[in-house]
Amino acid sequence: MKKIIKKNYVTIIFIILIVIGIGVRVYKFPNTIPEMNIDEIMTAVYAREIAETGKDLLGLSFPVYLLGWGGQSVVLVYLMTISVKVFGYTLFAVRLPTLIVSIISLFVFYDFVKKITNNKKIALIGLGLLAISPWHIMQSLFAWDCNMFPHFLLFAMDIFYTGILKNKKAIIYLSMAFFAITLYCYGIAIYFVPFFLLITAIYLVRKKKIKARDLIICMVVFLLFAWPIIITFAMNGLRIGQTIEIFNITIPYYESLTRTTDMLFFSENVGVQFIKNIAYLLSMIVFQSDNIEWNVIPMFGTIYHISIVFAILGIIFKIKKIKQSKKEDNTGGFILITWIILSLFTGILINETTINRLNSIWYVLIIFSAIGIYEIYQVIKYKKLYKYGVITVYAILFITFSILLYTYHVEKINLSSCFSKGFYQTLTYINVLDKKEIYYDNREPRGNLDFYVTLNKDENKEYIKLNETDEVQNKLINLEDDDILVVNKIYKDYDSEYIKHVIGNFVIIYK
Repeated sequence: MKKIIKKNYVTIIFIILIVIGIGVRVYKFPNTIPEMNIDEIMTAVYAREIAETGKDLLGLSFPVYLLGWGGQSVVLVYLMTISVKVFGYTLFAVRLPTLIVSIISLFVFYDFVKKITNNKKIALIGLGLLAISPWHIMQSLFAWDCNMFPHFLLFAMDIFYTGILKNKKAIIYLSMAFFAITLYCYGIAIYFVPFFLLITAIYLVRKKKIKARDLIICMVVFLLFAWPIIITFAMNGLRIGQTIEIFNITIPYYESLTRTTDMLFFSENVGVQFIKNIAYLLSMIVFQSDNIEWNVIPMFGTIYHISIVFAILGIIFKIKKIKQSKKEDNTGGFILITWIILSLFTGILINETTINRLNSIWYVLIIFSAIGIYEIYQVIKYKKLYKYGVITVYAILFITFSILLYTYHVEKINLSSCFSKGFYQTLTYINVLDKKEIYYDNREPRGNLDFYVTLNKDENKEYIKLNETDEVQNKLINLEDDDILVVNKIYKDYDSEYIKHVIGNFVIIYK
């Protein structure tokens, strides 16, 4: 038995880590976070509309970019469109694509690290760190469009390096399609991916790993998939142009697009903002927290605070190894160093960056953390003590994080400003009541309730929004037997003699 375990220890550990990784992500799914994020709702409404009509909320046919709350990427929307087609308009269908992509990334991450480090032990360490990563776990629990970017970037990197490693040009060409898809995952990708491809292309040509003809084919494949979104970013960034329809695909121009104002170039005082951005970036790397409830539990950070020490050591070890072995193939090390430098670069370009805006960096930091842990093991004297010490520390951190996340912190997320605070559950509740007309309080400044209703409405009921205080008060007085009134508690004007049921921030009133 011992011989069998020793012979297959890599496979056994891999399976254990995968089971842990999947288990912590599917636990209570999709109701780990019962409430819905406002961006999640927006994405779900777009997905429902496109699934039913092939057009978005503005009537645009299969747009390559969405207006959303000022700009929204489309990959998650189209994945969700498939999901709601299959499973209906449920919370399960809304969150399923993110969960599936996150689980797939566990397998791809292991494959990528194993190939780029040529070391199965580092790959297993990396997989272990990813399986228990607070960032990776939390982003898999709800549907947010920007969180598709790091996953598809990882997929592109894995395919790209596989093509280089095996000297298979067709695989390299395929990776260009995946790099192009990242531009549809998150707008920040436009500042990362083209520079990464350019720098890497120069390196590969100098090392005679790729020919000029192959570069041209790569460029053609990339542009073949990327040109619609590149044109979209150019038109909307420069504030010139008009919406273009090509067959059933729309390249949109939005007058009210605001996402570009989040970038350094569009700041009122670029110099002052540049200094602020560096400070935010350093704070994000060191403290791994933006104090946004759905992104992080500050005491644990994104990859656990201890990991940043290992990551820094891993970077030092990798740079040192590259310098000491100039005659060897260091393509993998070059890719990793370029990846982290460009992630830092984009972090500076983003005004007052957050964890989700800096999401290109977390995968590569986990890789360098794994390298750091492994390299220290190679040189340290007390290897067994070190190995079990590291495992014990991370196990304690992971168990403590999981307990806090699924108890106290979930409630904190539910009560945060960008989550529904009961309205999703309110609609679920009233849909089973034998009432035909639903009047709902729509005075909340951003009018978010419209989106909840659009997502979760019962086709057998009629939904009427009330935008004015007089309308709400009039309905309170003149409530019919077949009516339900849903009122937001923040307005304090819902006193009524009728039945009241409170869910979160909302009061359900009916005869």
